[in-house]
Amino acid sequence: MQKKLSIVIVGTIFASFMLSMFYSALSIRNLGIKNAEEKAQIIADLVQDGLSAHMLTGTMDQREFFLNKISQAKGVEALWVVRSDSVIKQFGKGFNNETVRDDIDDKTLKTGQVHQQSEESSHTAKLRISTPYIAKERSNPNCMECHNAKEGEVLGAISIVFDISEIRTNSILTSLSVFVLSLVIMTAVFLVINNSMKPLMELFDSITYVMNKAQEGDYSKRIRFSGSDKECHNVMFWINSLLEKLENTLNDIEVTVKKFLALSPNHQPDLLLDAQAIVHELSDIYQFKRTIEFDEDKEQVYRRIGMILKNDFSLNDFVLVESGKEFFRPQVVFDASTKERNVEMSCRALRTKQSVYSDQFHNICETCDACQHFLCIPYLISNDLELLLSIWARSDEELNDIKAQLPKIQNYIDAARPELVSKNLTQILKVSSTTDALTGLYNRKYLDEYIEKALSQAKRNNIVYGILMIDIDFFKMVNDTHGHDVGDQAIRALSKCLKENIREADTAFRFGGEEFLVLLYECDEAMVQNIAEKIRLAFEKTPIQTPNGTAFYKTLSVGASIFPKNSDSLWKCIKFADIALYKAKESGRNCVKRFDPSMLDEQELKNAF
Repeated sequence: MQKKLSIVIVGTIFASFMLSMFYSALSIRNLGIKNAEEKAQIIADLVQDGLSAHMLTGTMDQREFFLNKISQAKGVEALWVVRSDSVIKQFGKGFNNETVRDDIDDKTLKTGQVHQQSEESSHTAKLRISTPYIAKERSNPNCMECHNAKEGEVLGAISIVFDISEIRTNSILTSLSVFVLSLVIMTAVFLVINNSMKPLMELFDSITYVMNKAQEGDYSKRIRFSGSDKECHNVMFWINSLLEKLENTLNDIEVTVKKFLALSPNHQPDLLLDAQAIVHELSDIYQFKRTIEFDEDKEQVYRRIGMILKNDFSLNDFVLVESGKEFFRPQVVFDASTKERNVEMSCRALRTKQSVYSDQFHNICETCDACQHFLCIPYLISNDLELLLSIWARSDEELNDIKAQLPKIQNYIDAARPELVSKNLTQILKVSSTTDALTGLYNRKYLDEYIEKALSQAKRNNIVYGILMIDIDFFKMVNDTHGHDVGDQAIRALSKCLKENIREADTAFRFGGEEFLVLLYECDEAMVQNIAEKIRLAFEKTPIQTPNGTAFYKTLSVGASIFPKNSDSLWKCIKFADIALYKAKESGRNCVKRFDPSMLDEQELKNAF
């Protein structure tokens, strides 16, 4: 690089010198030719005046000596006089055949203008100039006194041949001198520039090497400079300090991020690009975390995780499964599988709490023996909650690509873990606060919230509700005879009958003690009666075990009402069902009574409703 730069600089200066040299040589040559032209004009004027003098003095026969003398002037190789046709006609051809010798003489006589021509060879260089002799009446002497000619007529021409070899030689020698001088100066300039640029080039080469390594992602290299130039040492110090700060900062970022962010095993080899990728990933995870903080429940968080897996990680065949101590079996919370797949409790990943890959061992998981390429990764969210990600691939290559993305998926699961724990606890607290611990049915507290939502929906969509108020007959006798544990068993038996004999859209509540409330969604009167009878008969056939191994049976009394037929208030309809239950008790128990307005005949009830 140093020599190349020196050669460019010296070459540029040398080219400038060569152009100057060429221009100087050309100028010298042109100046010599110009001098020859001026000399030719002087000689032509001298010959013209001399011939005129000879003519006036009558000594024209002696003009040859005069012309020979002039032709011996320095630089003049030949000189002759050419007469025009009119002069030849008047005075004859003259000495030495003073007639036209070539085209130049002929052009000069015809045009009355000076003509010249140069002839050069490897040994000689000549300049031929032919000058016209024009008749002038008003000149001194008067040409018309001797010549039969008109004003401006060409009387003849004077032709001179000059040897300009010396001029050409001088221009060549001058050019060679300039060329030699240029070489000497260029050599000196090259040596000076080369020595001056040597420390700069050493620094530049070191910077080039270090920057090339940095471009490849290696920031550990440092610039080396052995010279004494202070400015070069400053540049080396500044760049090395910057690289050291950059390397330390990037390493610190990676070490710090590893504490709370799982990094892919094949992350960027360039620390700077790696830091950029980490920052982008942190930003995405932060946005995800901020978003799920305001989600209503964990199911919505699961949906967001599923959409990220689909859109950001391009997973096309997977399921998210929730499991834990509170679940009898795993529950799919996000399904993006290409075909129906079930995750059983015997799933190896759920059972061992270890990741399972199809390429670990042949037929490693019997529940997935039909799947050629798969992986199942369990994530422990809390002691009571686990999340299983099952992914199916189409090839070994796709399976390896999915494995490479697992650390990033882990980051999203880790970011969601606190929110999942929080929302799971909130859901458990909500369930426990709205669910009866003994029966698992909703309690009286949840009834208020449920009726508020159900009433607005029922009025908006004209929905009919059947309302059943149920009570175990002579329940106090059970507690008094067998104890409260057996009484609790009777209550659990009734709750089981309710769950088994109502529809999924219907809702059962433990209203208080041995009293239960059932809201039947979209039921006509006949259906309400049928469901009530079905529950009554089922409980009647349900044995209640005692501690001594014996069993006994109990019956139910049921009161029923219809919303909004009996009232546009759900609370009033519940009260009407309770009145009907009271009438069922009065009429002998173990029966179903439908509410009728006649049941309000008593003055006290009329005043209340």
